[in-house]
Amino acid sequence: MSAPSKNENIALIERLQNQARKVLDALIPDNAHIILLDYPNHPNVGDSLIWLGEITYLKSRGLTPCYISDFQNYNLVALKKIINKRTIILIHGGGNFGDLWSHLHDFRLQILRDFAQTPIIQLPQTIHFKNEIKILETADAIKQHGNFTLLVRSQECLAIAHKNFSTSSILCPDMAFFIGALASKSMPVVDCFILSRTDTEKAVSAGVNSIHFDANITTETADWLNVSLIERLIIRIETHTVWFRRVFDKKNQLLLLIWNLLAWARLKRGVNFLSKGHTVLTDRLHAHILSTLMNKPHILVDNSYGKLGDFYHLWTSQYPYALFVKDVGSLQIEANVFVDCILNTKLEAAV
Repeated sequence: MSAPSKNENIALIERLQNQARKVLDALIPDNAHIILLDYPNHPNVGDSLIWLGEITYLKSRGLTPCYISDFQNYNLVALKKIINKRTIILIHGGGNFGDLWSHLHDFRLQILRDFAQTPIIQLPQTIHFKNEIKILETADAIKQHGNFTLLVRSQECLAIAHKNFSTSSILCPDMAFFIGALASKSMPVVDCFILSRTDTEKAVSAGVNSIHFDANITTETADWLNVSLIERLIIRIETHTVWFRRVFDKKNQLLLLIWNLLAWARLKRGVNFLSKGHTVLTDRLHAHILSTLMNKPHILVDNSYGKLGDFYHLWTSQYPYALFVKDVGSLQIEANVFVDCILNTKLEAAV
C-alpha cells in the first residue's frame, strides 16, 4: 500500500455530497423558512463537524436558519411566533437517536410534540435503543406528529426505522461531508496518532489505546473532548452576552455567529489532533470521517454497538486508505502491518 496522493479522497467526498444533496433538495424547497434545532453545545469535535456540514449545505442553497437553539435555550413561545406556512424544522444529525444519550432524544420528542403537523426533518442519524419502552414512546410521538421525515446513516438503522416508526425514513450520508476536503495543519510528529473514545459509546472490551505497536512505531494517544483556549474564549463570550441576546437577539442570529465560530474552533482542534500522526487509529466515527476529509491513512475500530462498521460498509469502504477492524481483539497484527506499509512508502509529506 502506498500513501495517498493529493486529492485521492475528492471523488468519494463529492459522491457522498451529491447523494446527500439529492435527498435533501427533494425535501427542502428553495423558499423554505428554516429553523435548526439541537446545536451540539459540547466539546465533542464530531458533532461540530456535522453542524458545520449542515450550515454549509444550507448556505449552498441560499438558506440561513431564522432560529437556532440547543436543548437548554429552547424557547417555545419565541418559536411559535415565527412559524409560518414555509417553515421546516431541521433537527441536528448525529448518533443520538435513541436512549444512549437520553436527554438529547427527549428534546427531539419534545419538539415533535410541540409542533404537530409542522414539517420536521431529522437530519442523518444513527438509531440505537436498549429499552423497548423508549422505542414505543418514540413511535407514538412520531405518529402523533404526522409530518416527520427521518434520515438515517446506515441500512441497519433504516431497518429499525421501517420496523418501528410509521413515517418516511430515508438513507442519507453524514452531513459532515459537506465541509469538503481539508489539509493537515502541521507535519506529523508520530507514526500513529491514536484517538480513543472515553465516553458511553466506548467498546466494552479493551479500547484502541490498549494496542501495543512494534517498538519502531511511535504513538500518541488522546480523546478529543478537552476544549482549547480559543474555545474557552468563545464560550465566555457566549456566557457574557446572555442578557444582550435575550433583549436584542430573540431569533438567536448573534448566537448563530458565536456557535459557528465555536464549531470551527472545534474542527480546528480535531484537524490539529489528527495532523500529529502519519496514520490514525480510532474508534470514533467522525475521526474516520475527518481522516477521510484530510486524506489521512487510518484504521477504524467499531464502537460498542456497531455504528462505525455499519457506516463504513455503506458509504466509505471505497476509500483505499482506511482499514476497518471489527474489534480490538483482531486488530493487533493488522495495525502494525498497516502503519508499516504507510511509513515504508517514504511519502509522508503527501499524507
